[in-house]
Amino acid sequence: MGHIVKALFLALVLALAGVSAGRAEVVCTLMVDAGSGAVRLQEGGGCEVPAAPASTFKVPLAVMGFDAGVLASRTEPAWPYKEEYRAQRPRWRVTITPESWVHESVLWYSRELVQRLGASKFARYVAAFDYGNADVSGDPRRNNGLTHSWLNSSLKITPAGQVQFFRRMLAGELPVTAEAHRLTMDVMPKFLAGRWMVWGKTGTYYERHGDGSTNTNRQYGWFVGWAEQGKERLVFAYLIHDTKKIGTPAGPRARDALLARFSKLG
Repeated sequence: MGHIVKALFLALVLALAGVSAGRAEVVCTLMVDAGSGAVRLQEGGGCEVPAAPASTFKVPLAVMGFDAGVLASRTEPAWPYKEEYRAQRPRWRVTITPESWVHESVLWYSRELVQRLGASKFARYVAAFDYGNADVSGDPRRNNGLTHSWLNSSLKITPAGQVQFFRRMLAGELPVTAEAHRLTMDVMPKFLAGRWMVWGKTGTYYERHGDGSTNTNRQYGWFVGWAEQGKERLVFAYLIHDTKKIGTPAGPRARDALLARFSKLG
C-alpha cells in the first residue's frame, strides 16, 4: 500500500501546483496525517511563522463554549441581534445559533460568547489548549482582549500550531469534555471536494504597517481543518498573503483554492 499512498500524494502536489488563490502568495500549505502527524505536504516558508488566527479562532471558541455550557447544541443558544452590536453585514443582523455563527463567521456572537466566559476562564482555556502564544491581552493600553485579541492583535498562531490544535481536537485530546469535542465538530462547515469530504474554517485579516495601522491593500487568508477519503484523514492549514489589493476576502479565496485542489485528486 505504501506505493499507492506515495502516488496519491504525488498527485496532490501536482494538483496544488495547478490552482492559485488569485494573485496571492502561499505563506504555508501544510498537510499532515491526523493520526501519526507525518507530513504529507509542505509548501511555503511560513509554516512556523506566527499569524493572527482571525475567524479561524471560532473553532477553539466553540470548544470553550460547549465545554463551559455557554453553548448547548447546534441550535442553542439562539441569540437575537441587538443594534449595539453594530454588525456590518446584513446576514449578521438576525438571530444567530452556534452553527450559523461558525458558518457565517459572525463576530458579535464570538464577542458575546467570550464575555459570558469571562476574562479568567477565557485566558485559562487558551493556555490549556496551548494555542499559539496564548496572549489574549489585546492591543497595548486598550484593554480590549475580550473583543479583539484574536483579530490581528496580541494572539498569534503558526500554521503548524493550527494543525496541532486540530489533531488534538480530532483525537479528543483537548482538556475538555468528549461532548465539547463532538459538538464542535458538528458545527464545522462541511464541503464535498471530489472524493474528499472537507471540514474547514476560513479567516481573513489585513496586514499591518510598522506603526500598527492597517494596510487595507494586503490581506491574509486562512483555511484550516481536516479532510477525509476512505481511511485517509488529513489535517491541514493553508495561509495566503495578497500581493496586491483584491476586492474579495482572502479567507474564502483560500478555501475555494484548496477545495479545488482536493477536487483535482478525484
